[in-house]
Amino acid sequence: MKPHRIRMAHSLIVHYYLHRCLEILRPFPASPDDFRRFHSDDYFSFLSSVSPNLIHSDPFLHRQLKPFNVGEDCPVFDGLFPFCEASAGGSIGAAVKLNLRDADIALNWAGGLHHAKKAEASGFC
Repeated sequence: MKPHRIRMAHSLIVHYYLHRCLEILRPFPASPDDFRRFHSDDYFSFLSSVSPNLIHSDPFLHRQLKPFNVGEDCPVFDGLFPFCEASAGGSIGAAVKLNLRDADIALNWAGGLHHAKKAEASGFC
C-alpha cells in the first residue's frame, strides 16, 4: 500500500470525467482527539512519531515495532502520519455528510485500506 495508489485512483476518475458527477472534497486531517476516540494513546504516540529514518538510525526501535504489528505487511513510510490523518479525516468527513443527509453515498478512496485495531496495525486489504 502506497499513497501513490490513491493519487492514481483520483487521476483515473478525473481523466474519465467521472468527477463531473461527484462532489469531491479534500479531507480535513483527523485531530488527536479523533484518533483517541478509537486508538490507544500508545498507538497514537507511536504513529505520530515513527519514521523510516528513525527506524534505520535506531536498531533498538525494531523491538518497539513488534507490539504495534508494524513491519513487512504494515510498513512505516515517509508521510505515514499525515496519511493517517487524511485517511481518518476523510472517513470521518464522509460519515458526517451521511449523518447530516448531505449525501446519499460517500466514498473515501484513502479510507478502509488498512485494518487498524485499537492498539496495532493489522494489514492492508
